[in-house]
Amino acid sequence: MKLSKLPLLVQEEVLHNMSYTNLFLLSFLSRKVKKLIKSSQMNRSKMIDYIEYECDSQQEPFVQVFYKHDLYEELMVIAKNKDTHNEYIQLNVSGKMIDIQISDEYIKPIVRFQIDENEAVISSMHNSFLEFFGNSVEFRWKACGYNNCIPHLQNLKGCIKFSSHGANKETLENFFSSAPAFKWIDVSADGKTEPSDPESKFYQAESIQTLQLRNNSPDILSHFQGKQVVFKFGHCNFLDVISFVNRWKSGEAYHKLEYLMIEVFWDVFPQNEILNAIGPKHLDEMKKPPTHCVPKIYIDYFWSKPNTDPITSHVYVVRETNNHVASVSIQERSPDTTQSMSTVSSATSANVLVHCRLLFPIISGAGLQLLESKNNQQLDGRITGRETEKLTRQRHVSTTPFSSLHSTQKYDLR
Repeated sequence: MKLSKLPLLVQEEVLHNMSYTNLFLLSFLSRKVKKLIKSSQMNRSKMIDYIEYECDSQQEPFVQVFYKHDLYEELMVIAKNKDTHNEYIQLNVSGKMIDIQISDEYIKPIVRFQIDENEAVISSMHNSFLEFFGNSVEFRWKACGYNNCIPHLQNLKGCIKFSSHGANKETLENFFSSAPAFKWIDVSADGKTEPSDPESKFYQAESIQTLQLRNNSPDILSHFQGKQVVFKFGHCNFLDVISFVNRWKSGEAYHKLEYLMIEVFWDVFPQNEILNAIGPKHLDEMKKPPTHCVPKIYIDYFWSKPNTDPITSHVYVVRETNNHVASVSIQERSPDTTQSMSTVSSATSANVLVHCRLLFPIISGAGLQLLESKNNQQLDGRITGRETEKLTRQRHVSTTPFSSLHSTQKYDLR
């Protein structure tokens, strides 16, 4: 049966119930088929959040499509050529003939490359993805360690989770200087390993999460230029925190910052001294303060919440240059208690585990008047209502995320 002979609605339904892997491969049959697929999948493509290359130590990326509604779809694998008896299918991908292996042995097709042409094959595949999914789609390269370079490809940002234990600082600096811009970085640091250049791409990552048990004077607190940052320190000088907030207030630095959380394990944070030094404002204690949270750029575990932990505080600071507002919450939790992390500590100092959390920016200058008005409760709903639905959602894998029907009918796509 020729698909082109069927009514348009039926054609779209057939394509709608196919995985992106099959649609992508079918698009190589002809320009007419590719045009039909792209036109029928416009609404579906709008639901794509990003496409990720999850790389292993052999630089063999697993390609996955992540959707905005927390599903993801496995697309294909790009791997080295192996001496097998399986026959390969050759496709002209962006002007380069590429071997693709399809067999019952593997769940998804494998794009094969010779060792000396891996960069060319990955580049050709990426260009083909751009043509198929559209130039507006974001791509991420999830690196496995810092010993292999991240390629410079259109619309692609790097992601990396690593430990710097035993790492050579020069090697790390070379890795970040040669890489594209970063979406997120998760680093466990043993001592001082951050790049010495304040303009390093390390500090420009949109999101950084770092665990540093020995470093009590982190450069990252001074040089960070991204949107979201989570610090987990063994020691942290509270004067550095005061300096951070005051630099934000003055408009000197941290212009993109949305969210900051600091966890300190062994030091004492004098709450009153910090608050006195940053010159905060206070909401009426009799009124319910607004609750603030933002979607996470980096989700460290599959089961993690998609949004930052909500901040509910009567204390806030105002940025002098644009009247943006940041809530300030200093909280404590000891190992032998189940105290809620969203409960603001009433103690004057915390001496076990301290969470100092600041959200930047929260509302615009126009919103500042609302914050201080009698309509606090309305503002609260306006800020958090659109986030409520996502608080408990997580990503789930789906091989055919849009399928509601399963068809065994074979179609001639010519």
